[in-house]
Amino acid sequence: MNGRHGEVAALWQQLRRVPSRPALWLDLVRWYARRGLLSQAGYAARQAHRLDASLLVQLQALDLGTWQNPQAGDAWLGRATLVDAAALAQRFSESLAEFPGDWLTWLYLARLGERLRANGLPVTEPAQQALAQAQSLEPMAGESLHWLGLWRLNAEDVQGAIAAFSGLLDIRPVRFGSMMYLGEALLRVGNVAAAQKAFARASRSHNPDFLQTLASRVYQHNYWQEAIDILHKALDLRVNSVPILLALAKIQSEVYSLADCGKSLRRIHALAPDHLEARLLGAGLQGRMGDAKAHLLTLQEALAAGADPLSRLASSVAMTSLYHDEMASAEVADLHRSLCAPIEAAVVPHTVFSKTRSQAQGLRIGYVTGDLHRQHPVNIFILPVLMRHDHARFEIHVYHTGTMHDEYTRQAQACADHWLEAATLDDAALHRAIVADGVDILIDLAGHTASHRLGVFAMRAAPVQATFLGYPHSTGMSRIDWLIGDATVSPAEHHPLFSEGIAQLPSSVFCWAPVDDYPLPAPRAPDAPLVFGSFNNAMKLSPKTIALWSRVLHALPDSQLLLKAPSLRDEAVQSRFAALFAEHGIRHERLRLRGPSGLAEMMQEYGDMDIALDPTPYNGGTTTLQALWMGVPVVALEGSNFVSRMGASFLHTLGQPNWVAGDEDAYVAAAVALAQRAVAVRQGRAALRQQMTGSALCNMDRYVLDFQALLERMWAQHGAAEPLRLLPARPV
Repeated sequence: MNGRHGEVAALWQQLRRVPSRPALWLDLVRWYARRGLLSQAGYAARQAHRLDASLLVQLQALDLGTWQNPQAGDAWLGRATLVDAAALAQRFSESLAEFPGDWLTWLYLARLGERLRANGLPVTEPAQQALAQAQSLEPMAGESLHWLGLWRLNAEDVQGAIAAFSGLLDIRPVRFGSMMYLGEALLRVGNVAAAQKAFARASRSHNPDFLQTLASRVYQHNYWQEAIDILHKALDLRVNSVPILLALAKIQSEVYSLADCGKSLRRIHALAPDHLEARLLGAGLQGRMGDAKAHLLTLQEALAAGADPLSRLASSVAMTSLYHDEMASAEVADLHRSLCAPIEAAVVPHTVFSKTRSQAQGLRIGYVTGDLHRQHPVNIFILPVLMRHDHARFEIHVYHTGTMHDEYTRQAQACADHWLEAATLDDAALHRAIVADGVDILIDLAGHTASHRLGVFAMRAAPVQATFLGYPHSTGMSRIDWLIGDATVSPAEHHPLFSEGIAQLPSSVFCWAPVDDYPLPAPRAPDAPLVFGSFNNAMKLSPKTIALWSRVLHALPDSQLLLKAPSLRDEAVQSRFAALFAEHGIRHERLRLRGPSGLAEMMQEYGDMDIALDPTPYNGGTTTLQALWMGVPVVALEGSNFVSRMGASFLHTLGQPNWVAGDEDAYVAAAVALAQRAVAVRQGRAALRQQMTGSALCNMDRYVLDFQALLERMWAQHGAAEPLRLLPARPV
C-alpha cells in the first residue's frame, strides 16, 4: 500500500479494477474495523461474504456487530430521522481529512448532509460536494447514486429517490438493481407507465439470482404474469434450480395456476424429495382445491414434526382451522390459544409507556397493516374509516407492513398524521418505533393472515391493543386486550371463545362504503331458470356446505347453482366439485362453474344469479356485501362463532332477519321462500340497494362515530382498578 494514508484509497482503486475479489473486501473490512467505522466495515463485510461465503468465520471473528442483519449496518441511513447525525458527520469529516480517498465514508457523509440540511442543522461538508467527491471515487459507475436513491426511498423521500435512480438511466452497463428500485419509486407516486418501463429494463439482466429477486418485487405489485415470465427466464439460465422453481410454484399457487404449480412441485420433488417448504406448498394446493381438512392435517403434521412454532406455519394452521366444518367452536378457539402461546412466551412484554396521555389530550391510534392496496378486503373496510377520522380527537399513525403501493395506498397515507413504511423492519424494530411514537391504542388489522405482525403485539407496543376487521375470529393472543366486533359475531355469551375482551359496535362490525361505482345489472328475464350462486373461494365450499346447497337444489329441481372462484379456472378443481355434488345427486348440468375475472366484470356477474347462498362454517364477508349491493338477496346460516355469524350480522343490520337461518332446515326453507318470489326478487335489485344504502350497513359516518366512541371507552378501561372484559354495544 502507498503508506498509511493511502491504504484505503488504494483498496478502493483496486476494487474499481476487480470488484469481485473477496480478499480486497476483507482487507477493507479490517481497515474500517481498526478505525472503529463499523457501519462501513459492515458494508464491506456483506460484499466479501456475498462473493465468498467461506469468509464467514473470519468476518465473525472481527466482532463487527450485527453486520449480517439487513436492518442494521448502514440501514440507519435510510431512516427519515437520523440519531446523532451531526456527531457522525463530524467524525466522518475528521476521518476524511486524514483519508480523503475513502469513497464509502464520503458517500455516508453526503447522506448525513442531506438529512442535516433537511432538518435545518449545520453541516460540516455540503451534501452536494460530498456526493461529488464520492462519485469521483466510486468503485463502480453509478454506485453512489444507487445507494443514495435507496436510502431516500427507504426514508420516504420518493421524489429524491426517483431523481437519484433516474440519474443512472444512461449508465452502461445497465444497473439492473437501480432500475428495479426506480420502478418501485415510480409506482409510489402513481407513474405506472414509467415504472413498467423501469421494471422491463431490470428484467434484461442475465443474473438468475437478481431475476429471482426482481420477480418477487414485481409480483408484490401485482405484476404476476411478468413475475412468472422473469422466473422462467431465470430457470433458462439456471436449469433445475430448486429456489427458483419454488419461487415459481409459490406465485403459480397464489394466482391459482394450479396445474402449473403441480408441475413445478413435481420438478422440485425429483430434485429434493424431502424439501419441507415444497411439501407445505403442496398442502396449500389441497386448500386451493377446496379440501380444507386435508390441508389442515398436512400443516399440523409439519408443525408436530418439529417446525418452528414461531414460524408463519402456526398462523397457517390457525387460519385453515376456520374452514374445517367438523371442529367445534371451542376446539378452534383452544387451537388458536395453543398456537399463540409460544409466540408470547418467546418475548418479554413491554410494560412502561412514558408517553401515554389523558383522554382530554386526544388519543394516538396506531394501525398495523400490510393490506392497504387494490381491492383487499381490509382496505375496502378500513380506508373509509381512515378518511373520516376526527383528527381533533385522534392522532392517526399507520405502520404499513406491506410492499405493494397503489392509488389506494396513497389515499390511506394521505389520511394518516404519521405513516411509517415498516415492511423492512423486524418485530423488534417495529416495536421500538411504535413505543417511541407513544401510541395509546394499537390496532391489528391482520390477525393470522399473511401480512400479520403478531410478534409486535406479543411484545406489547402500546398500553391498549386491539384486533379489528382483518381476521374473523379471536387471535388467541392474551396480550391483545380487545376484539372489536358486534353483538352478533361476538355476543357476550361467547366470551369463552375469545382470548381478548369483547368490544361491541352497535351495528355490524363491517360497514360497506364502496369507493368505486358499480351499476346494477339489468333484471333477469322472467322465464330464465332460477339461479342460486356463490362467489366465495373454494375452501369455503366445505362438505357441509355442499350437502346443504344440494338440499336447496333438490327442493327446487329446476334451479341451478352458479359458483365462481379463482380455483375454478382449473379443470381438476371443476371436476372435484362436480363429483362432490354428484355424491348428493346433483347433476353436473345444474352447475355453472366459473374462474376469476376482473372486479368490475365480477360485480356485473351478480346479474347472472337470483339468490346468493352463504357457505358454512366460514361465511362470506366481502362477497356477501357485494352480492347485496348488486341487488341479490343472501341466505345465511347463523353459526356458533365469529366466522360463521358474519352473514347473520350483515342481514340483521340490513333489516332482513328472515334471510337468517338458525338451522339447516330453516336455511332450506328461507331459500325456497325467496325462490317462490323469484319475479319480485329479480325486479327488486334497485329496492334492495336502496334499503342497503339507507341502513346502518352503509352508514359510514355513523359507523366511524360509533367506532371512535368505542375506542374512547376502551381507553377509559386502561388502568381501571377492575377493568371490564365486555364493552357491550350501546343503542344507536
